Amino acid sequence: MIPADIPALLAELRRVGNDHFRCEVKRSQGGPPATLWESISAFANAQGGCILLGIDERSGFTVVGVNDAGAMESHLGAVCSEMEPTVRAEIFTATVDDKNVVACYVPPTPRDQRPCHRRSLGPWAGSRIRVADGDRKLTDYEVAILLANRTEQKYDVRAVPGSSFADLDQKAVSRFLGRIRETKGELFRKVDDERALTMLNVLTVHDGDLVPTLAGLLAFGIYPQTFEPQLNLTFVAYSGTEPGTLGPAGERFIENRSVDGSIPFIVNECVRVLKRNMKRRSIVSGIFRIDEWEYPEEVLREALVNALVHRDYSDFARGMQVQVEMYPDRLVIRNPGGLYGPVDVGALGTTTVTSSRNKALLKILEDTPHFDGHMVCENRGSGITRIRIVLTEAGMEPPEFIDGVSSFTVEFPNHALLDQDAIEWLQSLDNRPLSRSQMTALVMMRNGAVLTNGTYRASTGVQDSRTVSRELRDLVERGLIEQQGTRGTTTYRHSDGRTFEQEEDLFTLTRLDDRDAEGSASTADAPTTEELVLSVMSRTELSRTDIEQQTGLRGHQVLRALQSLRDRGLVRMIGRPRSRSARYVATSPAPAPTERS
Repeated sequence: MIPADIPALLAELRRVGNDHFRCEVKRSQGGPPATLWESISAFANAQGGCILLGIDERSGFTVVGVNDAGAMESHLGAVCSEMEPTVRAEIFTATVDDKNVVACYVPPTPRDQRPCHRRSLGPWAGSRIRVADGDRKLTDYEVAILLANRTEQKYDVRAVPGSSFADLDQKAVSRFLGRIRETKGELFRKVDDERALTMLNVLTVHDGDLVPTLAGLLAFGIYPQTFEPQLNLTFVAYSGTEPGTLGPAGERFIENRSVDGSIPFIVNECVRVLKRNMKRRSIVSGIFRIDEWEYPEEVLREALVNALVHRDYSDFARGMQVQVEMYPDRLVIRNPGGLYGPVDVGALGTTTVTSSRNKALLKILEDTPHFDGHMVCENRGSGITRIRIVLTEAGMEPPEFIDGVSSFTVEFPNHALLDQDAIEWLQSLDNRPLSRSQMTALVMMRNGAVLTNGTYRASTGVQDSRTVSRELRDLVERGLIEQQGTRGTTTYRHSDGRTFEQEEDLFTLTRLDDRDAEGSASTADAPTTEELVLSVMSRTELSRTDIEQQTGLRGHQVLRALQSLRDRGLVRMIGRPRSRSARYVATSPAPAPTERS
């Protein structure tokens, strides 16, 4: 951050009305706040953030300044030095509205050094995490998993007391050994089965007996839940967009299942249950339409395997299951334990660099045949990349990855990105061919997204940054998008210098002008898209479909207008964003459309 960024940041905070995930303000006129260390710890254990001293949140983020900026900077530096590990913050004083504001940018602490905590309190009492606009104390499990992540994880190679070789599916083990001896060379052909399985971490010695490891039991167990009852998967299909929403008949959910067995069995059974609760629909693929499940099967398998293989198997997490939740507008898969190692959530799917807390389990499953003959996983760091590519090919939105300290979540929107309206818009361009990744990026930018080389890769599944640069340069040269900045600060957005809302207004004026040619309307009093939407709103709840039908606008126009009206506090949403089941209601009586001169 530089001083010039502070006014823009304050403007954003005033618009939102409170602090947020990356910024905390404090009045600080009575001296340094006692809770400074909490915010520093919280930002360091998340994605980093900025602390502004001399800003009064209660009076609308008014700049009140600090009395002694030099002393405040020194105090901030001292607090950063009291943290473990020491926080190397960027601290400076900026003049805003003729007053001194002290800014402190806290960088994120590397994953293998967390939790960042106050040294005098220790990690259990002195660690915080940033949640929305506040700082929360880390739970015992969160502290335990962060401390465990500092070292190599070996929970998957521990013996399972009470189990024996007879608890493994002998046919599955035989197929595994057959593949190992076929692909690993002469080494495993020279040793007997027990020796080979020990070398491969399927079996281990415990109290003088050869017993399955946790990895061996999860990969080949007849019923692993005999020994670990909670190491399974739960599936719930909800009728509404939130867990507490009741269905038409008062039902809480459509289906509620607990899926037990080995990892290959759980994946196969969960996909079967998901299909039972999915619909088949027409998916846009280029300029064609094909019948496909709501969520491609390959995507489901990859996501389920990732959740089961990369989850936390420490003692703290043995009572937690992998959770699959299906809603009308999205599919959520959640597993215990956040990301492990140096992998960042923003880089998922854009690089093959991988880090796993369950190395032995992954190694076993890469040579474990699935029911269809393919291996359960590749262990090449390509699973999420493949998920992005398959979703792009199906014309669907990219998934959202949420990395919490105690859990990792992937959310798949049940929404087609390249719908018919988007396809018609793409076909109206310069008639030169576009790659599928260019189509996806163009529609995202048309919908208001600002992309970089990295977010382009993350959204389209293209891994090579040089390919991305070439595709973006092509779009810039064709005048379809605009480039801003250079080198590491380069961003790309929809061209013509118009926001999406302005483009909608232009479309509306053109549409009304066409009607005027038929004597039914005049462009002199053509309302904007927002005014059209607001004119049909009342205290009665309306869906997006209702508003589309009453205004004659297209779906993406209504969606953007509603977002703008919500930002201005004129419309309130009931439900989840982008959900077709969400409903909207005006917060005040709708005004008459504004006349144009």
